[in-house]
Amino acid sequence: MRRFAGIILLLCFVTVGSGLASYLHELQHDREDAIAAKANPGKPAPIHDENNCETHALLHAAALWQGWTPFLIYLGLLVAFLTLIATPLLSRVELARIDCRGPPQGA
Repeated sequence: MRRFAGIILLLCFVTVGSGLASYLHELQHDREDAIAAKANPGKPAPIHDENNCETHALLHAAALWQGWTPFLIYLGLLVAFLTLIATPLLSRVELARIDCRGPPQGA
């Protein structure tokens, strides 16, 4: 059952992503306009777009509103590249000898 749901989801993504769903919806509008033109020969066909068709609005919603997604992707890339920058090594002075004599020795 999980594989079947995955296949259906993949088909939905391919259909919407490739533009096939939009193309089929445009064909449906063309067919409706042809039927309306036969019924009313003098009346012009209506224009179908996002303002008067909810399906158009749903199909083109991902392309019209991008919102925060590109910003977050670029921000993630910036963080990834900033983590690749090598941090400079801090110089440490190594002591070659210790400058103390120690306790006095008995005579």
